[in-house]
Amino acid sequence: MENEAQKVFGNVVEGHGINPWIYSSIVFAISLVVFSFLWTLLSSRLRHLAKSSQSQWGEQLLLNASLPIRVLVVVFSFGIAGQSAPLIVRTHPLMIHGTHVAMIVLVIWIIERSIAVIFRSKALPETVNGSTRTLFLTMARAVLFSLGLLITLDTVGISITPILASLGVGSVAVALALQDTLSNFFGGLYLLIDKPIRVDDYVNINDIEGQVIRIGWRSTWILTASDNVVVVPNNKAATTHLKNYDLPSPSSSASLTCRVGMKENLERVEQVALAVAKEVVKIAPGADPSSVPGIYFGSFSYNGVEFSIGFRVKHYLDAGSVRHHLIKALQARFLAEGIEIPVTT
Repeated sequence: MENEAQKVFGNVVEGHGINPWIYSSIVFAISLVVFSFLWTLLSSRLRHLAKSSQSQWGEQLLLNASLPIRVLVVVFSFGIAGQSAPLIVRTHPLMIHGTHVAMIVLVIWIIERSIAVIFRSKALPETVNGSTRTLFLTMARAVLFSLGLLITLDTVGISITPILASLGVGSVAVALALQDTLSNFFGGLYLLIDKPIRVDDYVNINDIEGQVIRIGWRSTWILTASDNVVVVPNNKAATTHLKNYDLPSPSSSASLTCRVGMKENLERVEQVALAVAKEVVKIAPGADPSSVPGIYFGSFSYNGVEFSIGFRVKHYLDAGSVRHHLIKALQARFLAEGIEIPVTT
């Protein structure tokens, strides 16, 4: 009993002449002060860099990671002080493994908070909506915590080889069972990263035409002209031919096909139609007033000559409105000029 007491509560530390508990406390205090001072200097410098670069997510990252880093400083200082504790204390499994496990947990905590800030900041594309960000964050946390658990088990001496083997077999089974779901998930990743379509774009996917209102992790929602929502699986949207009317720019070319009588003077028809088209594109809602319309005769029909009037609109959806105004103006001018408009029977 006396020998045990001497091991734990020895009167002096060899070579120092100081009670080991007092010596360990001094080491802990000095380590805590030094590392706290270094972290204060480093965080101040990082905060200054974040402000100078106007990085809001950088400041938020420092704020969220501050608490676990301060706790890590305390644990690290405790671990250093433990090395000067009596032999029976510093060789105790709880002292050895407890400090290591605590540091692993704190590092995982710091990484988790950093990932959370990044996923919730503007560092990700604006097309990544709230539900997708939450999904990505949940998956990242699951992977991070699983990795932390495996490292912790390995640290305390528990073999993780059987666990890894079981996870490998289980992962294959899950992948086969969730094949369609995973296909949609990775299709959604492709749409969000490569961005062939974006929220608010007007698209045509598999003859489904409308405005994209949501790109989720499983499906893309399209609002059609009839105010109905069509849900397209992401794997279909990612692997099929699609047309995006808003890329590379929202402006678009459009045309109107017309017909005049076979006996009409085509030079005069061209002059009159071109004058009308120039007037319409200046006043019609949705027309691009900076563009110059063009007229192209295309073919002979059984009762006349067909031609097309080409013009530009600010957006694909504006083409119908411009055609509406152009048809009314052409009909009025052709009647006034005595130009025949053949009637199809």
